[in-house]
Amino acid sequence: MKQTRWILMVVALLGGLSASADDSLLRLKGQFLQLTTDLESEAEAQQLVDSFDAAVPQWIDFWNLAEADFTGFRVDAFVMRDKSRFEREGLIPANVPDFPFGYAMGQQLWVHAQPSEYYTRHLTLHEGVHCFAFAAFNGAGPTWFQEGTAELLSTHQGVGPELKVNRIPGRREDVPYWGRFTLMNSLREQGKMPSLSAVMGYQPDLRGDVQTYGWSWAANMLLDAYPEYHDALLTAARQGEVTGPGFNRQLQQSLLDHWPILLSRWRVMCHELDYGFDWSRERVALSTKDPAWSGKTITVEVAADRGWQSIGVRVPRGSRLQFGASGEVILATTTKPWNSQPAGITYEFHRGRPLGQLLACLLPNAVDPEDLATEPLPIHNVSDGQVLQVPEFSWLLLRVNDAVSQLGDNEGSYRVVISHSASASPAEQ
Repeated sequence: MKQTRWILMVVALLGGLSASADDSLLRLKGQFLQLTTDLESEAEAQQLVDSFDAAVPQWIDFWNLAEADFTGFRVDAFVMRDKSRFEREGLIPANVPDFPFGYAMGQQLWVHAQPSEYYTRHLTLHEGVHCFAFAAFNGAGPTWFQEGTAELLSTHQGVGPELKVNRIPGRREDVPYWGRFTLMNSLREQGKMPSLSAVMGYQPDLRGDVQTYGWSWAANMLLDAYPEYHDALLTAARQGEVTGPGFNRQLQQSLLDHWPILLSRWRVMCHELDYGFDWSRERVALSTKDPAWSGKTITVEVAADRGWQSIGVRVPRGSRLQFGASGEVILATTTKPWNSQPAGITYEFHRGRPLGQLLACLLPNAVDPEDLATEPLPIHNVSDGQVLQVPEFSWLLLRVNDAVSQLGDNEGSYRVVISHSASASPAEQ
C-alpha cells in the first residue's frame, strides 16, 4: 500500500495528477480548469481539461473581450459518476441544490458524468460558460439568454486542443445523448414550436429541461447568425446582472427596426433546424423595405445548394401567382448523378415530398409578437403552370426540397418565372 501511494505521488509531480483522501478521485489541473473526478478513464479526464482550456479563448473572442483580463480565470470542476463520494469529502456545499445534469456557482461547477464522453464534455463546457459569464459580466441574464448562450458556446466539434465551439452537430452519431434535435423535431411535427416571445419568457428551472435548453440555444444562435443582430447580442451580455423583464425590453429596443424580420426568420429557422443545418446556406434575405410586387413578371434562379430564397418583393393579399419552372439540378452523385427536374424525384422523399421538388412558402409580413406558438410554414409544391393564391401580404420564398444536411453536394438551379394570373386554375392551391 505504501508503494502504491508513492507511485501516485510521483505521477502527481510529473503529470499534474493527485489522489484525494480516499484515493478514489483524480485531480487534474489545466490553464483554466482544475478538475476533480471519479471518471475511470484518466485519458477522458485529461481531454475534459484540455477541451475546457481550448474553449475559454474562444469564449473571450466571441464576446470581444481582452484576453489579458482572463489570465487569472480559473474554474474548479467536479465531474461525478458517484455523487456520494464527493459528498463524503465535502466537495458539494450545502447550498448547492439537487440537479439532474449540471450546476454552476461562482467559479465552481458540478456535472453528473453522462453515458457518452461528448455529452459529459458538453455539460462541463455549458456550466463553464455560466462561470465565465459571471466573471466577465457579473451575471448571465434571464433564463433564455443564460441557458441559450451556454448552449451556443458549449455545442462543439472536436476534442482537446482541436475543440471548436459554436458548431451545429452534423450527425446524430457525433453527439450521443445530446438529444436537442430529437425533442425539437418532435414538437415541430406536432405543430407545437414555441414563439420567440415564449422562449424569451422562460422562467428559471433547475430540472435541466432539454426543451428550454434547445429553444434558448436556437434564439441565441439566430441573433449570432445575422450580422445585423450580432452587436445587440454582445451588448445584451454586458447587462448580465439584469434578470428581469428589463433585459428583454432593452434588447428589443436595440433591435426595434429589425424585430418583425427577426420574428419571421425565427419561423423559417424553426421549420428547418436539424442536424447539418448550415447558416451559410440558410440565412434568408428579408426586408420590410422590399417593394410590393406590382404584378410584373419576375424571373429568378433557385439554387439547389441553398435553403429558402426570397424573390425580393412582398406579395399583396389576393394576388394570384402563376409559376413557370424549368431546368435540372443534381442532388447527389453516387454511381451516377441524381438529376431532378422541378417536379422532383418520386422514388426518394424528404418530409413526405419528392426529393428535388420545387417548393414555395408564403411567409406573412405581419407577425403577432405576443403569440406563444410558432405556426408551421405554409409549404406548397409548385409546378409548371400552377397558380397560387396569396391569402395575406407575404414574402414568397422558394427552395429545392432536400434535407439541410444534404445541400452541400447539390449543383445547379431551377429557372422560375412568376407572373400574375387574372383567374384561378384547376391546379390552384
